[in-house]
Amino acid sequence: MMSYIEPHTDTVDEETEMQRYLYDLNGYIVIKDVLTDDQVSNLNAALDEHIPPVPDNWLELSKSERLGLYHIYRFGMAGGSYDTGPGFLTWGQQFIDLIDQPNVMDLMRWQLGEYFRLDRIFGMRMLDGMPSGRLHSDYGASAPFTDAPRGNLHPQPAHQALHGFGVAVFNLTDSGPDTGGLRVIPGSHNSRVRLPKSIRRDESTDIVVCPEAPAGSVTLFSEATTHGTQAWTASHERRSILYKYCTSNLTWSRTRVTAPEGAQLTPRQERLLAEPAGGGWFFASAFDEAL
Repeated sequence: MMSYIEPHTDTVDEETEMQRYLYDLNGYIVIKDVLTDDQVSNLNAALDEHIPPVPDNWLELSKSERLGLYHIYRFGMAGGSYDTGPGFLTWGQQFIDLIDQPNVMDLMRWQLGEYFRLDRIFGMRMLDGMPSGRLHSDYGASAPFTDAPRGNLHPQPAHQALHGFGVAVFNLTDSGPDTGGLRVIPGSHNSRVRLPKSIRRDESTDIVVCPEAPAGSVTLFSEATTHGTQAWTASHERRSILYKYCTSNLTWSRTRVTAPEGAQLTPRQERLLAEPAGGGWFFASAFDEAL
């Protein structure tokens, strides 16, 4: 079972039943047609307005010069490794409304339980010729600071979070095996053996999947799932906006996602942006019937 806390239990239809099964089995899922064509168009128009253009000669730039364009490849950041602030939530109500998008809320509630919060946000952009990003897991046997001995069973220490973080990637352009984009190792969220060096070096890629994710879809995955990016080879840009959630008592860092000044938030959105605290005691559920 993906969740390490008591899971949310309810009566579901067959479509939801299948989504939860595949998410638990593979550690990720792509749900199509979550956004309408108008939503995709309007969100892309907002990105056109706010993210800087890429220099025409970017392919000719040195590696260090390309690193200087990091704010073009990743944009609208807040929380986590970035500063406290509203990030791309200042770019319009449409970005705020995705905080509690129903499909995302269902699977995050199922993974994280009744008490969870929005921990960090950012956008990702790729252009033709951009290389792959390394495969990694943020939690579990393959976490960055793991002491798991290679090739040996590594039981999850009781004091460490495993499935306490989940990610929603709203895809604003088509991506998949023929173009590039997000790639994952299905089922790796439950692995108790450290990621082999040959896979990390991209020498063994048969088990790596770059799922088909058309514009308007949302991809959800546990941060314990081994993931990265496949080199981008399409003439159009990859454009994705990411919302990362965690159980209410966890946080990635000391920085936060905050509401834009004067923003119109629903009660649920307010709770998802609350400070970290123990669920039930100091952090209210975002699913109270009164909301």
